[in-house]
Amino acid sequence: MKKVLLATTAVVAFAGAAAAQDLTISGFVAFEAAYGENYDLGAGIRSVDDLDFGVDARLNFDYSNSTKSGLEYGAHLELDMYSSDETPADILWGQSLVGFNDGYVFINSALGNVKMGDTGTAGAASNQLNVPKLAPGAIEESNYAALEKEQVHYSNSFLGVDFAASVDDDSNWALGLGYSADVGGVSVSLGLSAAEEALAGSIGASAGGLSFGVNYAHEEVMATTEYVAAGVGYSMGALSIGTGVETEIRHGAVSGQEIESNYFAGATYELADGLVLGVGVGNLDSDSGSNCSATGGAACAGGHTGKGADLGDGEGRSWTAGASVTVSF
Repeated sequence: MKKVLLATTAVVAFAGAAAAQDLTISGFVAFEAAYGENYDLGAGIRSVDDLDFGVDARLNFDYSNSTKSGLEYGAHLELDMYSSDETPADILWGQSLVGFNDGYVFINSALGNVKMGDTGTAGAASNQLNVPKLAPGAIEESNYAALEKEQVHYSNSFLGVDFAASVDDDSNWALGLGYSADVGGVSVSLGLSAAEEALAGSIGASAGGLSFGVNYAHEEVMATTEYVAAGVGYSMGALSIGTGVETEIRHGAVSGQEIESNYFAGATYELADGLVLGVGVGNLDSDSGSNCSATGGAACAGGHTGKGADLGDGEGRSWTAGASVTVSF
């Protein structure tokens, strides 16, 4: 993390301020290598059946200040970049992408925290695969809610319970509850996410470097979908290893019920402060949502689209593996 002192003239030019302020800049740059067998995310999206190199990066810009009365305010902005000759699952167009993400202003007071902008949807349920480094693109996605990016987000804590709520300009809402406690030397965390079309929950526990968790989600976005993930991980000094399984059940009007399970294992090793090596492997259903429908409505091979739609009759399994070198600052 780096703090940059902005000169008074620059501050005046951009914000009209009369004195210099601190701007915190952080982020990472990661080099990734991937290879897969029969790993196909759909025509024009990604088909990794050969060695593929990619670069993933992010810059975070955080500014904060306070009034004489103690009211805190500021802004957060993310700049994301991905470049590869194969486009990953969450980037549908083009072979490289640079764009701003999660940009918002915030105000903190005794009444809670308010964010306004591209804040991310309120929720506390979290994926519990416990795999430090997943093979690129090889993970199911859950919509959880269909809120727009631009939202008003409120959060606060009451009696040890974290509460969050968000709403977009179409009155779509989402809520989140989170709680953490130490129970007999075991750190336990509970999370709940709710929206008009989704409900999700998670439980995680950790002790002595060992961690385990399970999460479940039920959503009606595009079709009725249930999602379960469980994983176990272990950290010993600079080394972290983990393995997990995810199962998605789709109740589609066209295809009926489909059950798909994917298996993962991975590890990271921190060579130095901010320098991390990662490896991961995934064994996937050949028609898994990771390979097709989890792209959230993108056209799949054979003309099928979206979660819960007809994924075709393809059976069998495919695999993908990846490695990365990440520098964080």
